[in-house]
Amino acid sequence: MELWQAITLGGLYWLSYCGFGCHSLNLLVLQPLPLSVLVGLVMGDVPTAMIVGATIQPMYLSQTQAGWVITNDTSAAGIITASVAITSGMGIESAMAVAVAVGLVMSQLTNVRMTAGSIWNQLTDKYIAQKKYDKVWLSTIIFPSLFKVILYWIPMSIALYFGSESLGLFITGLPGWFQSGLSAIGSMMPVVGMCIVASAIGKKGYFPFFIAGFLIVAFTGLSSIGVALLAIFIAFFDFWCRNNGGILSEIDFSGIMKQQTDGNITKGQLNWASIRLWLFYTAGNSYERYQANGVVATMFPILKKLYKDKDVQMQEAMQRTSELFNAEDMTAALPIGIALSMEEQKSLGAPIDGDLISETKAALFPPMAALGDTINWATIVPVTLAIMCPYALSGAWWPGIAAVVIAGILCNSQVFLLMHTGYRMGSRAVKHLIKTGTIEKILSMFTVLGMFVIGGMTSTLVHIRTPIEIAAGDTAINLQTDVLDALIPNLLTFIATMIIYKLLKSGKVSVIRIILGIIVVGLVLGIFGVLA
Repeated sequence: MELWQAITLGGLYWLSYCGFGCHSLNLLVLQPLPLSVLVGLVMGDVPTAMIVGATIQPMYLSQTQAGWVITNDTSAAGIITASVAITSGMGIESAMAVAVAVGLVMSQLTNVRMTAGSIWNQLTDKYIAQKKYDKVWLSTIIFPSLFKVILYWIPMSIALYFGSESLGLFITGLPGWFQSGLSAIGSMMPVVGMCIVASAIGKKGYFPFFIAGFLIVAFTGLSSIGVALLAIFIAFFDFWCRNNGGILSEIDFSGIMKQQTDGNITKGQLNWASIRLWLFYTAGNSYERYQANGVVATMFPILKKLYKDKDVQMQEAMQRTSELFNAEDMTAALPIGIALSMEEQKSLGAPIDGDLISETKAALFPPMAALGDTINWATIVPVTLAIMCPYALSGAWWPGIAAVVIAGILCNSQVFLLMHTGYRMGSRAVKHLIKTGTIEKILSMFTVLGMFVIGGMTSTLVHIRTPIEIAAGDTAINLQTDVLDALIPNLLTFIATMIIYKLLKSGKVSVIRIILGIIVVGLVLGIFGVLA
């Protein structure tokens, strides 16, 4: 492989995790099928690359990235496997074996990136504390992107230049015990993120709804849509009981969806906010606060206008904006639009407490995360890719591009629609809801909804398992399937979740220490065969 090819492919790998242009530019370099078009162009053999991409893509159709549960690096698998196949003539079966090993090992870089992301959160806090707001672009976009050059671009380019085939064989040749350790870390790490979200939105008395969501899904195997529907029913039933059978009829929704005329935020500014969200939402994310830096990059220019010459209020608004936030890339626009509307009303003198804005975002992002992950990552993206795979097996290039265009249009249109919808809803409804006290009741309902959904997502997406078997005469008892699952399905994940949640709520152990502890524990337990 020539140097320029290695550098270019390394750049594609970097671009896939920069988070720029989700469901379009991001999708083009993230999934093996569309990525193969670019790999084939760089390597000078598009048909072979497309056949490889279409062959390995089905293995990753369920790779939704929901909650940042990433167990396989789809981009690395696509780049390295196609490169190996083109340069060495490796057969499809061997290429698939390389893809599996590459995806597993390289996915650990996501844990490194999401852990190191806390640095950018702290830097954002520093700029806000010093009122150097124009520097937040450094901590939310520039520095995270440069760090990813070191983490992704350079290593991939070096590895490919000195032998893509050797890299594939090296990864598949890693000792089984070491691969087991990495796999165990990968299975445990997502629990941290789920618990951070639960601890952020779950006020005292709401955690039982998280447990209920987890256990119901564990025992029934409900789909994501089923979990969402059940969560809506339970949240509304809880709301009905708490309010003695009252319903939302006291809220006047008439006229809420009409374009407001008394605000300072224009349609054009909302469109630019939508574009910033689409481009930068996941650029500086972390396990500690997830997409908080992306929310800062999205809202900052509008806040700067709203709180012009209001120094103290501007700083408080920026601090609220940098708090934990974790919703799917497109559906995040709805709570952000509502938050912008509330910030606007506050800047105009409305009696809106800052904590209320924070609580509104925290209550809304979990259900929007579940909705977006279900619609976009678990439905539109995989279905579109699956439809295009058979056409690409002939070596045609167009299926990879068509998948990106179709998924991009269906997903990206949501961000503009939801941003404007959230803004219009917020600006007209907030005043009335605060005056009547109804907003507290609604936030309680959404908290129940969010806790149940997060619990269900944890049970669905996170699976900590043990391969231990106990000899019993001529038979062997599998500890996982014959004992643990017989008691409570996914029991080890449930236990790990309870421990990590307890540590987080205690406030005595930092997120970074918990993450480092999981890396050590996961590696040791994986190496000794306790966890798979």
